[in-house]
Amino acid sequence: MQSRVSAHDAVGFDCCCKRGLRDRMNIIAAAEAHVVWKNRLGNYVRGLGLETLGAATLGQDGVCQLGNLINGSALLAFHDMPEYDQLREAHEQFHQLSCEVVDKLNAGDRDAAIALFENEYSTALQVILASLGKMNRSLRG
Repeated sequence: MQSRVSAHDAVGFDCCCKRGLRDRMNIIAAAEAHVVWKNRLGNYVRGLGLETLGAATLGQDGVCQLGNLINGSALLAFHDMPEYDQLREAHEQFHQLSCEVVDKLNAGDRDAAIALFENEYSTALQVILASLGKMNRSLRG
């Protein structure tokens, strides 16, 4: 007698659930958007950007696509994963730190802005990408 393989994977998603989650959210696009923002802020910090970035806009973690996913119902299935809490906290830090970077620039302290950008801000993005990567891998198959 053959044993039946469960339709659920290690995270507890069945195939239909995975398909539905993939249809409702685009994890890759959310990750890419934050990499693009880091590049824009990096150019601004180094004086290479042609745009002016305002701290008020950058500091709003609930406005971007990822913020909407985190604060909405799309990620409910991930709430029991440690990566969800890591993502939520890192995403909030990402936006908060971007605000602080711009504030330091506006105060004339480019060295402090660069240090914050290259350290804590970059670390927050790395945590975001790692958490999203883990969530995305759980939706494969």
